[in-house]
Amino acid sequence: MGNYESDANPNNEWEDSWDSNWNEFNWEQYLQSESDEIKKYQTIYSKLVRSPNRLDEVALYMGWQPGPDAQESDRSAEMAEGEIPPYTLHRHPLFVSSKALHEWLTKQWKRRISLAPDSISISDALAYQNAISESDYYGLLAVTALDMDDFALAIAYFKRGMASVNNALGFLSKFDSLKIESVSLYAKHARIRLFDIREIWLRVTSDCRATIARGPDED
Repeated sequence: MGNYESDANPNNEWEDSWDSNWNEFNWEQYLQSESDEIKKYQTIYSKLVRSPNRLDEVALYMGWQPGPDAQESDRSAEMAEGEIPPYTLHRHPLFVSSKALHEWLTKQWKRRISLAPDSISISDALAYQNAISESDYYGLLAVTALDMDDFALAIAYFKRGMASVNNALGFLSKFDSLKIESVSLYAKHARIRLFDIREIWLRVTSDCRATIARGPDED
């Protein structure tokens, strides 16, 4: 299991990060580096998509959990050089993985639907995209709740996100029945990613429930 549920700001190690004198250019560079992390996740995931343990393996390559071949994370390298990056939710493993998978779903859907523009009704195409957007939205809110240590709120957002995932899966079954090659190919790969999004959220939800059960004194 990748460390998706890890604290985004463990032990307040970056508590002084907002004291930096970063300007707009510095932040633009930082945000670009975070976009690169999402692309990195997508690349690694695509290479390992056939592996039954792909979620754990991708997390290992991303440096989110220890392993014999794990490379030092970018953050560790920056700290070694004396430059501690500012803290934002963009660095949270759950944000990166969820955003990467949702971004693939959206971009590939636009590409595939353009190959068969008259075969799927506009209402169905938009409804499916809306389900993906809602899932992405609730995933981001869940990360925010985790960052606030509000695990019950995170669970509530995950439940709403999973309802959107199930809605999207229903549309994929409907699209499959149309027997459109480009759309069926998309549906095949989209299902894998939707199930993985749900699997990640179920794992984190389980960890959240365990944390709540332990109580604040044992956290």
